[in-house]
Amino acid sequence: MSTVIAACSVSGDASASDKDLKATLSQWLASPPRRIDRLILQALLCTAPLKAKVRSDCGLYLASRHPARGTMGSLLDAVCVHQLQPKPFEFVNSVSNAAGFHVAAQLGLEGPNLFIGAGPRAWKQLQALAGLDLADGVVSQALLVVIDENGEFQAQAVLIEAPTAAEDFIELAVGIEVVTLQM
Repeated sequence: MSTVIAACSVSGDASASDKDLKATLSQWLASPPRRIDRLILQALLCTAPLKAKVRSDCGLYLASRHPARGTMGSLLDAVCVHQLQPKPFEFVNSVSNAAGFHVAAQLGLEGPNLFIGAGPRAWKQLQALAGLDLADGVVSQALLVVIDENGEFQAQAVLIEAPTAAEDFIELAVGIEVVTLQM
């Protein structure tokens, strides 16, 4: 049995609108959630194509350098600058695990759901966290997701059954067919 089961990579630039991302997502999900931000859209876009291969006891391990910048900017501006109450949309989606919540709900995941701030070695960190749950038998699979947005964005997901020595997405995806979407 292979350690790495499936992978997906979605990339695009800042000009790709949320409407464009939602349209692409609707190709993979029958009922995409409403009122979600860009980080959640990107997380769903790179995980939805793997839905058929994911078991319900799968754990989700998601990393991003930043929360959704637009959402956090609006929230901080409203609360800190204008001293207003945050909008419910901004408040709920500002919680770091909002993206994980939506991915788990859409894919039917019942395993652990972790979000970490990403550093340069995010893939190794995610594998280390997932490896603990896999070794303890808490999960039989782990869905690793890394979102990186800095003008351009890249959202990548890898479904594994055991940690590997791979340092990055390219090494994780060696020898398997990767679903690739360009926005």
